[in-house]
Amino acid sequence: MTTTTSKIALGLFSAVLATALMPASAAGWKVWEGHNEAAPRAILTDTSDRAGAVLVCDPIGNMSAILSMEAGSISDQLDIHATYKRGETALISAGNESALETTVRYSPANSVIEIESHTPAARIYNSAIRGVPVMISVEHAGKVETLLPKPDQTFRAFAKTCNAARMTNAK
Repeated sequence: MTTTTSKIALGLFSAVLATALMPASAAGWKVWEGHNEAAPRAILTDTSDRAGAVLVCDPIGNMSAILSMEAGSISDQLDIHATYKRGETALISAGNESALETTVRYSPANSVIEIESHTPAARIYNSAIRGVPVMISVEHAGKVETLLPKPDQTFRAFAKTCNAARMTNAK
């Protein structure tokens, strides 16, 4: 085998090995089932090794979010039948910014909080863009800190869809 061939083979082997050893956290975002892949209005994290999130954009461009209070697949957590929810006060921060107080709905059965107000939901969205952890403290649910996946093609399609809705309705 020539030196060039050996270098190419070693490079291919390294690439295959690196791909095989990628952590589960390399997963990113996926489109909520039933939504348009090219212009989704709802996306969720595709991770199981940390607390996950769902981001939703309504027809006029306002965001809402769901955040898990524990590590695990947020899809699996949302599949748990949870009829009881209670209003709670939460503090939400991302990176070094000061905490924002907001009201959320906490579902003890599946350990998720629903954030219906645009500003705190946008804070979660922005934490993914900036690559900083989001921290949430809820009185009866505890605290969670999670680093959401980096923006990928799905996240960018969601951002484009939501931004277009805001621009259309700002006129």
